[in-house]
Amino acid sequence: MIKGVWFFAFLSLFLLLQSTASPSTRIILDGEDQFGFAEQAVESGDYLRAVGEFERFIYFFPDHVKVPQARLQIGICYLKAGDFEAARKVLDKLHRKYPENVLGGKALLLMGESYYRQGFYKEAEYHYGKVAETYPQPELKNNAIYRLGWCRMHTGSWRAASDTFGTVGPESFLYPASQDLIQKSLHGEMLPYKDPTKAGVLAAVLPGMGHAYCNRYRDALVSFLINGLFIWAALESFNNDREVLGSILVFAELGWYSGNIYSAVNSTHKYNRKLKEDFLRNLPDSLNLHLLATREGHLGLTLRLSF
Repeated sequence: MIKGVWFFAFLSLFLLLQSTASPSTRIILDGEDQFGFAEQAVESGDYLRAVGEFERFIYFFPDHVKVPQARLQIGICYLKAGDFEAARKVLDKLHRKYPENVLGGKALLLMGESYYRQGFYKEAEYHYGKVAETYPQPELKNNAIYRLGWCRMHTGSWRAASDTFGTVGPESFLYPASQDLIQKSLHGEMLPYKDPTKAGVLAAVLPGMGHAYCNRYRDALVSFLINGLFIWAALESFNNDREVLGSILVFAELGWYSGNIYSAVNSTHKYNRKLKEDFLRNLPDSLNLHLLATREGHLGLTLRLSF
């Protein structure tokens, strides 16, 4: 009997201690802290972890005033991580939900940026143009115009690019860079491009000359030697009354000869493309995606979730 009383007393004391300790072990999740934690992941460059943290924030605090901003940040994180398709899916939903809001305009602008970073300049130009036409807010409009100028440089429309940079408003932080690019973009018209037709003609006259014209001297030597050996072997075959072998060698030489012309023309296009890319790489690009999703401070009431 006494043992039962002692057992009941110890059990009651244990349960009492557990009930008093449980409140201190509850995890309190704060909305602002969670959003800040996600932003820290962005600043550290861990973009995919940041996506997970922003999604956690949205899941636990669906009514928080920063939810739209979190969705925009998710799109930017995917964009910086190089997952352009995922970025466009998130940004397109955001744009459709807020089509007349600045947030929707930012989403549309970032969709254009996703195409731009993939090298799809026509698609990017369409989205930037739509932002410039639809959203009068200086921040959005000037960012879109600035990127339009870059798209036109990438497509070789140097004068159109120069005119576009000239329309960036003086109130924009991009204005000094745009003024600088008005003149620098025109230098693209003076780049020492190679003529593909000339390269093809030179390669037809003497195999290897087309490659030498593009400063590809090793390829020029290889092309000259291979074509020269086939021509020499074919002539020797005919001189020794080996017409069948000579015919086979002539047929093979025609393939090498045609390939030499095609390769020379293709080398010219590669040379011109690299020349343009190197020129553009040396121009300063002042667009900063982080400014599209800057911190806006603590908005509204702090939300808490206990579990």
